[in-house]
Amino acid sequence: MDALLHNPIADMYGPHFLLLYSSVIILIMIVCGWLVKDPTKNQSLPLIPSEPDPYEIAYLRSGALEVVKVAILNLIQRSYLGVAEQLISKTANPTNLSDLQPIEREVLASFSSTPAIKSIESIAAKVQSSCQIYEEQLHNEQLLYNQTWQAANIKVGLIAATIIFILGGYKLLIALGKGRHNVSFLIFIGVVSIIFILWFVSRRSRLSSRGQAYLQQLQQTFAESKTKVKFSIPSAFDYNLVVALFGVEALAGTFYDSYYKIFFPPQPTRTSSRQSNSDGGSCSSSSGCSSGSSCSSGSSCGGGSSCGGGCGGCGGGCGG
Repeated sequence: MDALLHNPIADMYGPHFLLLYSSVIILIMIVCGWLVKDPTKNQSLPLIPSEPDPYEIAYLRSGALEVVKVAILNLIQRSYLGVAEQLISKTANPTNLSDLQPIEREVLASFSSTPAIKSIESIAAKVQSSCQIYEEQLHNEQLLYNQTWQAANIKVGLIAATIIFILGGYKLLIALGKGRHNVSFLIFIGVVSIIFILWFVSRRSRLSSRGQAYLQQLQQTFAESKTKVKFSIPSAFDYNLVVALFGVEALAGTFYDSYYKIFFPPQPTRTSSRQSNSDGGSCSSSSGCSSGSSCSSGSSCGGGSSCGGGCGGCGGGCGG
C-alpha cells in the first residue's frame, strides 16, 4: 500500500507530472495514428473496364440512393417512366418487364400511372437487399471500408484511452488525498485527449483508400462523358454512367434536364416593380418628366410645361 502512495509518479511535483502526462498522451496519439490505418492505402487499383456497370459504380459512390437515381433515369430512357412538371409517373402499358433487372423492377413498382412526388430515400430502402450483390463485389475488391478494420481500430482507441484514464486518474486521487485541489488542468487534458482519441478511431469514410482512389480514377477516365451528354449524341449507357459517376447534376442542360430539375428545381426570380433614379428616388408615370428619364438636375423640360413634384430633381431646370 505504501508503494502506491509513495513512488516516483505519486511524489512527482505537479507541473513536472503534467509535462510527463502530456508527453505520454502525445506518444499514445502517435502510436494510435500508426496503428489505426487503412490496409488498402498502398495497394494497386483494379483495372478499369471499357464499359463498367453503372449500378455498381453508383453504389460505390454513394450507396443505394444513387443506384435508384440511375435506375429511374434508365427506366425513363426506356419509356417505362415519364417526367411531367417535375413529377414522375409510370407509362400507360409498360411491356417486356422480363428484360428489366431486379432493381429496375422494384423501382418501377414504386411508381403508379398517376404523376406524384416519390421519396427516393424510401425507394432506396426497398432496393437495399437487391444491392447486396454490389456490396459483396466491392468488399471483395476491398473498395469499401471493412467493419473488421473498424472494430480493430476501436480496440486500439479503447486501450489508449484506458492508459490515459488510469495514469491521470491515479495522479488525481493522490493529489486529492494530499489535499491538493488545483487539478483542473489535469482533468482537462485527460478528458480532451480521451474524447479526441475515441473520435479519431471511430471516424471512417464509407470507402477504403483503394475505393476512393479507384472512384477518382473512374471519374478522370470518363470525364469526357459529361461533355458528350451535352454536346454530342450519347447512348443510354453514357447517360447512366455519367449519373453514376457524377450525380444527377451532370444532366443539367441535357436532353434529360427535366429529370435534373426534379432534384434541383429552378429558383423563382424576383422582379422589382419600381425603377430607381440616380438620386435613390423613383419616377412614376404621372410625373412631369418624360418616360424613362432619370430626372437628374441636368435634364430640361419642354417649353411651357412644368415639372410636377414627383421628380424633385427637375425643379431647378423649369424656370419661367
